[in-house]
Amino acid sequence: MENSKYLSVGALTKYLKYKFDQDPYLTRVFIKGELSNVKKHTSGHIFFALKDGNAVIRAIMFSRSANGLKFEPEEGQSVLIQGRISIFESSGQYQIYADSMEIDGVGLLFEQLEKDKKELAEKGYFDADHKKAIPAYPGSITIISSETSAAYRDMITTLRRRYPLVKVSMINTLMQGRGSKQAVIDSLEYADKLNSDVIILARGGGSIEDLWTFNEKDVSLKVFNMKTPVITGIGHETDTTLVDFVSDIRAATPTAAAEVAVPNVRDIAERLQQSDTFMMRSISKRIDMHKKRLEALSNYYKLKNPELLYDQQTEKLATLKTNLDTRMNVILREKRYQHAGIKDKIEYKSPTPMIGRYKEILNETKTRLDDEMTDKIRDRKKELSSTIELLNSLSPTNILLRGYSFTTKNGSIVRQSEELDTGDEIETTLGDGRITSKVTEVKNSDRE
Repeated sequence: MENSKYLSVGALTKYLKYKFDQDPYLTRVFIKGELSNVKKHTSGHIFFALKDGNAVIRAIMFSRSANGLKFEPEEGQSVLIQGRISIFESSGQYQIYADSMEIDGVGLLFEQLEKDKKELAEKGYFDADHKKAIPAYPGSITIISSETSAAYRDMITTLRRRYPLVKVSMINTLMQGRGSKQAVIDSLEYADKLNSDVIILARGGGSIEDLWTFNEKDVSLKVFNMKTPVITGIGHETDTTLVDFVSDIRAATPTAAAEVAVPNVRDIAERLQQSDTFMMRSISKRIDMHKKRLEALSNYYKLKNPELLYDQQTEKLATLKTNLDTRMNVILREKRYQHAGIKDKIEYKSPTPMIGRYKEILNETKTRLDDEMTDKIRDRKKELSSTIELLNSLSPTNILLRGYSFTTKNGSIVRQSEELDTGDEIETTLGDGRITSKVTEVKNSDRE
């Protein structure tokens, strides 16, 4: 048997790869799908699978293309990919080599939704502390929905069946499509001014695009800032929108929202019946108890002989008075002892004796100081008189009055004849005046 007509696996794979690479319809393809099994290699390459409801294809994006992505690929994202289809020879599997990737329109919405959800959660908008309590028995309810929808009719039917006493107001609102976001916000603002006890924001099921108005951040913030409690019932039980997280109560469906908003009259009637039964039993028990107590009191021997009560209380009062008097005497005696002890301590520590001693010392000191001061003054007067007499005896005026005189030249006293020369003008001071003269001759006792 000839083997030449058989191809090896590698040759067949190479041939198929060649065909794939030469096919103009496979060298440039545009594919839409959901990311699955995303893995990013340390080299920067991204390995993943692209799937939809019918098929799965393996894919790879090399680092040169992955570095230009404007988002981080994650599991479940809906993306639009451009690339080429080829075969990986080692495994023989065909796969897409992605050159570019961007999030699909709906995928972009989901990405923004996740960002908004994360932001509001971090700010605490989902916390239970911000949830307003729903009245147990509301008097009025405002429904924001589409008046023609089956959801509205179901809610009205439920409210009338469960709690016909409640007053229901309807605000017909555009719930999907262009302009629905602002319409819902305006309706919420108007409903908040109606002073209703509860507001129900609800619509029936639909596609994610139909429900997207309730994933808008502005609508969610409006619901959060409402003064009136808000119950949301959006879509089916599996649908959860952003407003459901910020509303005061999230109901699975519009009908469930109506059930949450009001009590069931049957339950109320049952509770009233139970309360009535409980109260009747309690009253009967209390009546029986008081009857027995009354009978016991009526048979009490002291009540049959009231004077026994008086005598007993009189004796008890006398005993208490005696005990009180005894106790008061003991307390007064203790207080007198304490007072006496305090008085002795005060007298012992009194400063009066010390003050008397210091007064005596002060008087003695004053007398001594007065005597010393008198002696000092007398001695100083004697010294002053002696000094005055001495000064008078040495006074030039007194000397002059005794016949003496003194001569000055140019204001200076002349003490020796040699200080003068012939022709000098001198002044002589006497006891009764002055004489100005001119020297005509100078005789010195030492001169010849």
